Amino acid sequence: MTRIVVGPFNRVEGDLEVALEVEDGAVRSAQVSSPLFRGFEQILAGKAPLDALALVPRICGICSVAQSAAAARALAGVMSLEPPENGRLAADLTQAAENLADHLTHFYLFFMPDFARAAYARRRWFALAERRFQAMQGTAAAEALAARARFLEVMGLLAGKWPHTLALQPGGTSRAVLAAEKIQLLMLIRGFRSFLERTLFGDALERVATLENAAALEASSGRSSRAHRRDASSTGSSRPKGPSAGSGAGPSRP
Repeated sequence: MTRIVVGPFNRVEGDLEVALEVEDGAVRSAQVSSPLFRGFEQILAGKAPLDALALVPRICGICSVAQSAAAARALAGVMSLEPPENGRLAADLTQAAENLADHLTHFYLFFMPDFARAAYARRRWFALAERRFQAMQGTAAAEALAARARFLEVMGLLAGKWPHTLALQPGGTSRAVLAAEKIQLLMLIRGFRSFLERTLFGDALERVATLENAAALEASSGRSSRAHRRDASSTGSSRPKGPSAGSGAGPSRP
């Protein structure tokens, strides 16, 4: 058995290290650890238990809600509290909203810029990737950051503020959503969905959700490309219509 240690990965809040045990060409075991000492355990020692709700979110400015939710659930367990259904749903929606924003940030700012590196210059999709995702110069980051900023207004309605909300509590959440705010939430979510379908996926979310594997994605890309060519020949327009416009077999046009 071969042991492989990969790390530190520095595109996260603190370093991560992955240890793999490989046998006969297959990974038999994988462990992820965070070797960077932060000392929050020592900070919390001797403090009032509820102080954790203010201190723990400071572990990370990007995923502070995840840290807050973990602290709230730990306290709920110690206190033998069971949040009411609406409180649980509100807390889960708050965490899901941050999670979604984090995925968008990772894709546009951490993941895709790698494909704009010169190492991929021979790939047929490189010119498009470089134009859209080159660090500090690509056109995609401005679009994504604007959409992310608008979507994070959801956090203001659900959690009062972001980051480091204090709304998540052992019993659920202290931030009630008013009837007028529900309409605002619906408008914000519709706007973000429009960005996802128009810019990130290039297709309706319902159709994207049916793609089960890479082969299905390739088939969908082929259909979209053929439809685009038909539209372009009949209208004279070259505006992308599908998820793969101009991308070939590499990263699609997010």
